[in-house]
Amino acid sequence: MSIIIILSLYLVFLAVVWWFFIVAKIHAYKFKNFSSNIEKVTKILFITLLILSILWFVLIFSLDFSFFEEINTQNTINIY
Repeated sequence: MSIIIILSLYLVFLAVVWWFFIVAKIHAYKFKNFSSNIEKVTKILFITLLILSILWFVLIFSLDFSFFEEINTQNTINIY
């Protein structure tokens, strides 16, 4: 697997997670009169999601893909 495939899968997953957060944030704003803790929780959730998103981007770019390339070269047939 190349970094482009892993990065695109991660971006799709990240878009879904952030979409759910946006929906939760809209509902938190809509129902903010019912609870005093809902704004604090959504702020904590936002900070957590932001940190995890950045951390996973760093981890994806720091992966060592030489292992996958070695497996691919071992499975190829040399015609020469």
